[in-house]
Amino acid sequence: MPATQKKQVDPSHTIEYQRTVINDMAGDLHSIFTGTAAINAATIQLGGADIGNISDVDSQTIFFYYGGFTADTSVSSPAKIAEIYSHEDATVDIADGVTVTVDDQCALIVTDKTSYEFFSTSTEQTNIQKLTGFADNIRTSIIKDMALDGNKRVGFIPVNNDFIDDVPVDIDDTFTLTVDDGAVLIV
Repeated sequence: MPATQKKQVDPSHTIEYQRTVINDMAGDLHSIFTGTAAINAATIQLGGADIGNISDVDSQTIFFYYGGFTADTSVSSPAKIAEIYSHEDATVDIADGVTVTVDDQCALIVTDKTSYEFFSTSTEQTNIQKLTGFADNIRTSIIKDMALDGNKRVGFIPVNNDFIDDVPVDIDDTFTLTVDDGAVLIV
């Protein structure tokens, strides 16, 4: 039955939660049509305010973690725990004039990572053969201008260790990959 459960979404929800809401919407649309339905959303807007990309990947090439604050933020009850995945060589910046408040008995944790943790399955980390071709899950060629900037602080270009020596990461001569100060790119 379509649209049986309303979900509240706000900018503090995780990317995974936002994806779940979008998948539920797609399921609802599919259930009311007698053909196919698709949602192709690049961003999410809430109350007219853009909360950004619905993904933490740029063109299946750079998978990234966010780390920084551009608006006042609080860590408080009921969640009480907020965690930022980072890297020992990356920074977590607080913009000028922004306040980050951590209430008593709450924690803001910065955890250093050396790999991308949000893959759900091993098949998402490769381009496995499907019925009509190969999946397009990861890419190792930069084919447009890309950047680790703003709050995108740690980026990964995942290449399986079994064939890292055989598959180089390429940057097309006509494009630029920018890694800002305080950001890090891991291949």
